[in-house]
Amino acid sequence: MKLINIIAFPATVVLAILLMLSGIVPTISPETNSWLPLLGLAFPVFFVLMVLAFVYWLIQAKWRSLFALSCLLLNLGQASLYIQWNDLSAESIESRRIAEEAKESDGGASAEFLNLNAKLLKVMTYNAQLFGLYQSESSVDIVNTEYMPAMDSFLRVLKAENADVVCLQEVYAKAGGLKALARFLKAEGGFDYSQTYTLSDRRPYGMIILSKYLIKRWKPLSLGPNTGNMAMWVDIVIPSEYKFLRDARIRVYNLHLQSFRFAKKDYEVMQKQTQQKEIDMEGSKGIITRLRLGYKRRAEQVGIVKQSILDCDFPKLICGDFNDIPVSYSYRQLSAGMRDAFVEAGRGVETTYKGSMPSFRIDYILFDNPMRAVSYHSIKEVPSDHKLVVSELQVGELFHR
Repeated sequence: MKLINIIAFPATVVLAILLMLSGIVPTISPETNSWLPLLGLAFPVFFVLMVLAFVYWLIQAKWRSLFALSCLLLNLGQASLYIQWNDLSAESIESRRIAEEAKESDGGASAEFLNLNAKLLKVMTYNAQLFGLYQSESSVDIVNTEYMPAMDSFLRVLKAENADVVCLQEVYAKAGGLKALARFLKAEGGFDYSQTYTLSDRRPYGMIILSKYLIKRWKPLSLGPNTGNMAMWVDIVIPSEYKFLRDARIRVYNLHLQSFRFAKKDYEVMQKQTQQKEIDMEGSKGIITRLRLGYKRRAEQVGIVKQSILDCDFPKLICGDFNDIPVSYSYRQLSAGMRDAFVEAGRGVETTYKGSMPSFRIDYILFDNPMRAVSYHSIKEVPSDHKLVVSELQVGELFHR
């Protein structure tokens, strides 16, 4: 055992260094150092290994367990972005009960404020991956769901969730364009308003925001030349139920940030290495190059979005596919001063990407104070390489006299 410990302690120190380095990844822009973000990808692995190291030293009642514990505690905040133990189901049910009781009451002041405090906004974000365009040769007319089983499954979820605001990315509509698709989804989902954004009128690809509340203004955010990634915002107005309170206004951001743009051969390399068939050094170099380039471009895009967020002086809601993990510069910049629906109301280990690469949480719903999340869940049974993410937000405190 003594010989094993002589080897184990230096290994623990090396692991601690790697864990601490991966933990500080969000504080350093990839434009400054594009190698460090690669360590951030391994943060969950380093953290779990450190937990095992802590248990190993604790069983032996060694002081080294305190060293491992200190490393874990210093990175506990980062770990909480991956796993949560919230149980707010009872709170969400109670909020609904209060709202119903308030509506049935005599309309007194106390009932009014009970109803106000229970006001909920249900938000959904989904990277549609073209609604399975390349998954079926029959997908000729995106609006005609008879030939689009992928669209059918999405519509079932859309109707069942009955969200108030829906942000869609990577949407494609060959027949009639995005505006025609938006009109179709509005009718099917019971929405009153929509806004579409495409990079080119000749290319029916882009993003859509659906809303049950008035869209007062909107603006596309250019993420720079030579990119198919997009960002936009809309200002929605939630009407007050009481004459003595002003309507609430929220700016909703819909983001699809820079992806790594892996080619087919890159996925083949990753699959081989995942299955431990062989290590393709040349292929791995190509993947690392794409990763580093993706981090740099995403950092530039985040700067553009961040400036828009700072220029907005009323509550904000940020939804979309960040194409980046929680322990990243992108997430840190966009979530600064915001709240994360999963962190506040999620439960368990969350991953939202379900494609060929290792699964990470890369789709988010972030929101401003004084909103707060009372529920969060993701849906895997949708036609995409991303899960569909849903959260209910309490927005009653946004209404002012």
